Amino acid sequence: MNKQRAFTLIEVMIALTVFVAIAVTITQVSSQSTGGLLSLQDSTIASFVAENRMAELRLAGLPDIGESNDQADMADREWKIHTKVEATSFPDTRRVTISVADMVNKDSYVFSLISIMGKH
Repeated sequence: MNKQRAFTLIEVMIALTVFVAIAVTITQVSSQSTGGLLSLQDSTIASFVAENRMAELRLAGLPDIGESNDQADMADREWKIHTKVEATSFPDTRRVTISVADMVNKDSYVFSLISIMGKH
């Protein structure tokens, strides 16, 4: 006689449980990796927007003290730029803070750039 041995129901359920646990772990790791990559992409593009705004300010000369809000387009997205220029204790020197947010989430700044600008 031919004896055939098959898996029992308990063995199949244990194997299925192990497979599901591995699949859930892989899904969570992939999700975290994708979220981190998207966050890094947002930060990188926002840094380019802030650096472009800083270059514009430097080319225009010493900026006036005050705050302003602008918009810029980069990478097929709109960005909110908040520029704050403050006086310092040194004459003809300004502290410039540029904060950038995605227009979808205007209240949450993705990147901030701070620099000191002088007259000369």
